Amino acid sequence: MGKPTRLILVSLASLVLFCFVCEAAEPDGFFRKDKVQVNITNNLPGGVSLTIHCRSKDDDLGFQTLAPGVSWSFRFRPNAFVSVTLFYCSFQQRRALEAERCRHFCLWSVQPDGPCLFNTNDGKYDICLGWKPESSRLPLPGSMA
Repeated sequence: MGKPTRLILVSLASLVLFCFVCEAAEPDGFFRKDKVQVNITNNLPGGVSLTIHCRSKDDDLGFQTLAPGVSWSFRFRPNAFVSVTLFYCSFQQRRALEAERCRHFCLWSVQPDGPCLFNTNDGKYDICLGWKPESSRLPLPGSMA
């Protein structure tokens, strides 16, 4: 390969790399995914508080204690290249949970029989997951691949 061809290839590779870097720096760039919002509400009866701990591989949101009827939410942007970011939320209750994937807005209601995900198809919290005997762990996928 001659020097002019090599120079052209290096220039093109540099330009592509520069475009990726500039795109990543833009908040609404082509490769940026829409943010996902997760909302969790404590609907446990009898004045029972709910303690939640949510984290991903990269972020730990800490422990949140919700009084009855109180909601807590967080937002995150899924990984731009694989379109999925997993968040896990553990509740101070009794069950390991497998969650349905939601796309951009994940509404959860924690009730006596377990957490329920809002079903956008019928407008109800009817994707419910009961409690297991030990601590619960709830995977909250960022978006569907």
